[in-house]
Amino acid sequence: MNQPAKILALISHKSITKTTTISNLSHSLALQGYRTLIIDTDGVPAIQMHIEQNKEVTEKRIIKNKAKVELLKNKGRAINQSLLDQLEYDEFALENRPIVIARSLYELDAQFDVIKRDYAHFDFIIVDVPAKVLDSKNNPIKEIKRLISFSDLVITPYKGDTQNAVTAVTVSGIIEDLKYDAVSLGGKFTTKVRSLLAFDPARIKANSKEVSANLTLTDTSTTAARLARNAERKALKEIDRKNQIDADIRAFGDAFGEHQKPLEAPLIFRSIYPNQFNKGQTIYNATTESAKIAQAEFNLVVKAILEAIDETSLVATAQNESITN
Repeated sequence: MNQPAKILALISHKSITKTTTISNLSHSLALQGYRTLIIDTDGVPAIQMHIEQNKEVTEKRIIKNKAKVELLKNKGRAINQSLLDQLEYDEFALENRPIVIARSLYELDAQFDVIKRDYAHFDFIIVDVPAKVLDSKNNPIKEIKRLISFSDLVITPYKGDTQNAVTAVTVSGIIEDLKYDAVSLGGKFTTKVRSLLAFDPARIKANSKEVSANLTLTDTSTTAARLARNAERKALKEIDRKNQIDADIRAFGDAFGEHQKPLEAPLIFRSIYPNQFNKGQTIYNATTESAKIAQAEFNLVVKAILEAIDETSLVATAQNESITN
């Protein structure tokens, strides 16, 4: 018997590149063979237009590359393997592309069971939620509270600034209330909530004293020696920035981990930059060096999300077994 689609919701009180992150995530899942439904509740059909544009761009590239292959065959010339690889890549991505439907939060709340039934053969249902969790009276939006309860995994993205710390307090309060409500009704809050911390390394200043203290190359007598020393200094700065990021993630976990434990993989903002969102491009379409770095960094985020979803499956299995026994 097939497992029902896993429900993943991205929820924040500020715009933290949620839509772009969902685009990259859904394309990564597609390339791994997963079928994904995206429910856009944001009111602006950005993700829907992006997926359609991506489909058109991919189809045009497939037609163009197939024509190239035919031309080379007819001329009896060798076909570059990279061309065949790109063609295979695009055809697979097109076949497994995400499906997008648009619903308001109110409509989703009313139709959620029907949507889950209609798309039960999918692997994931990802919900893009408007960038707010409080209503005009500063109370938690009831449809979002129910969505959190219905989801297998909720991702709460944050940037490391004061305003996002305030938002983290608000979200933790909502999760705490949901846990209390579930227990008071004799149940248990089973949704996994994980925070995704976003950083821009270019804005993180490396500790110069720490970097200088760790330098091992001291010779500056030749151009080659100076270049080697500069390369080492650059690498040490990157290590120092990563250490600062890791420290910030640990600090966030200490403060908010009870209700929204941070994913170990951060969202590096350069993972977003190579996107040409309005042209239907994602980091997984691009072949530049910066895109390859972005793919490697974002793949760690995807891995962490899949591991968190696997945790929910293990919890559900254990609960079902305890009920059966």
